[in-house]
Amino acid sequence: MYKIFLLSFFFSITGCMQNKYADFIHTSVPANINPESRYLFFLHGKIVEKQGLPATSRVYGYYDYYGMLDTFASEGFNVISKVRQSGTEIYDYAHNVAEQVEQLLNLGVPESHITISGFSKGGRMTLIVSSLLNYKEIRYVILAGCRSTDIENFNLNPSGKVLSIYDLNDDRFESCSDIYSEGKDNLYADEIVLRLGKGHGVFYNPTSEWVTPMIKWAKQ
Repeated sequence: MYKIFLLSFFFSITGCMQNKYADFIHTSVPANINPESRYLFFLHGKIVEKQGLPATSRVYGYYDYYGMLDTFASEGFNVISKVRQSGTEIYDYAHNVAEQVEQLLNLGVPESHITISGFSKGGRMTLIVSSLLNYKEIRYVILAGCRSTDIENFNLNPSGKVLSIYDLNDDRFESCSDIYSEGKDNLYADEIVLRLGKGHGVFYNPTSEWVTPMIKWAKQ
């Protein structure tokens, strides 16, 4: 009973955290757009699709989704992120995000003020968005989301400023170098290989090792 109480208390606290920056966190393009503001899309990992929230992996622990959104919002971004339903089709969802990006552009938001980021399945979606669009200054951050087999499966040819971050011990995803080689002429790409030994679990919590370079990339 005591253990159950602690878990309930923990999740109630983390649930309250999502309200701290509520005015800056949205599930779709907000009704009121300020072109001078920065907008960051965050596409979560598949574990949230499978479990809903809260989500916990037996291997990697608690997936701190709301903590990540709060962290991004605290850096001055309007965060756009939605909890996807189980079995969401990867290409269709990426196409929907691409349409939202076009909406922001049409409302006067500069390319350089838009970042699309994602972890795991969300990272794969982010690469598809980068391939569907063709803008030089839009920022993309792929968090452990590259598989060479996706090049053919999703006709990947990314554009824009794309940063990949993954842990060397990740046994699910790999370097984006093969995907970068298929990029459009306006692709500017970089990659950070972490050596934390946590594999896929690196991105279950908003730690400085990946958040700091991600934010720097988005604001450059």
